[in-house]
Amino acid sequence: MLQLLDPAQFRARALGRVPSETGRRRDAGFGFIETIATMAIVAILSLAAFPQFGKYFERAAVQNLSQEVSNAAQATISDNSLTGSAVFNGPQVLASACGIKKDTGTSFATSASGSDFSIQGVNSSVTHYSVTYDSSQGGVKVAALAQGDPHPSGSCPTS
Repeated sequence: MLQLLDPAQFRARALGRVPSETGRRRDAGFGFIETIATMAIVAILSLAAFPQFGKYFERAAVQNLSQEVSNAAQATISDNSLTGSAVFNGPQVLASACGIKKDTGTSFATSASGSDFSIQGVNSSVTHYSVTYDSSQGGVKVAALAQGDPHPSGSCPTS
């Protein structure tokens, strides 16, 4: 009667298997083929997800660069208002933009004409986008670079 209530033997009889003579289960655990198949499925899924991580990191770098360009523009406007002049000149815009606290890989390309100026942020982590502040348009603009467009270069004087 006790043999009829043993769960391992009951399961073996239900599956049509004959229990081993020693009483140990022979179907315990996963086999080699199941383990290899599972590893192959996980590898394929991780390869499919890998390119998304690169896009995520570049989007984060673009957001960081656009914040730095915005800070540089605010510093430039603030510095120029302290001089009392309504005219921006190139070296002043570059000095104001480069004077902010920024990421080590970030530099700026600036231009100024009359009462308008523009600041373009450059970072080695941002390869597919251009981040520019234009005072005549009044805001930071993020644009995707077309295939084959050269990546802009910037410079900040070292101190």
